[in-house]
Amino acid sequence: MLKHTSKMLILTLVSVLLICTFLTGCNSAKTTTAKASDTTTAPVTATTPPSPPVSNLPDNTPHSVKVTLYFPNADASGLIPTDRTVVVADQEIIKAMFSELASPPPGIQNPLPKGTTLLSASVKDDVATIDLSTEFRKNFGGGSTGEQMTMYSIVDTLTTLPDVHSVQFLLDGKKLDGILGNLDTSTPLKRDDSLIIKSN
Repeated sequence: MLKHTSKMLILTLVSVLLICTFLTGCNSAKTTTAKASDTTTAPVTATTPPSPPVSNLPDNTPHSVKVTLYFPNADASGLIPTDRTVVVADQEIIKAMFSELASPPPGIQNPLPKGTTLLSASVKDDVATIDLSTEFRKNFGGGSTGEQMTMYSIVDTLTTLPDVHSVQFLLDGKKLDGILGNLDTSTPLKRDDSLIIKSN
């Protein structure tokens, strides 16, 4: 009887040990699985970089600009302001304005002599220097009033730009005392608001 009880006790102890070992193994496996899942990283998704803000775009990015142009009226007694919107890059604003001056509103004469082209334009120290082709002088119709309207149509138009306070005229790269005859163009011409016809 004692022998049988001892066998039963040994069997019980072995069973308990086996159960403990099994349970410890399961817990260890769960812990390993948990650790493995903890270290798993989320899948990396490719993201498109955001577009740069407009302020950081290069200066040559085309954009719309509202400009004011001045055209001589029918009897050449004053300049009529005309607003237009042009699409330009910053460096081309003078070129665009000059091009618009060659397309006057209906019923108004072109202030630029026929065939005139803008060879180059630059701005330094608030002075816009424009180099015009020889047609500007060669095809000018003449007369002091016509000269004033032609010159100040350009000057008053370009001085609407915030960094332009006066305009220096060149003819085929040369500075002349009187590019069209009467007005002194050896120095830059300043804006003349007295020529602008105010709307009622």
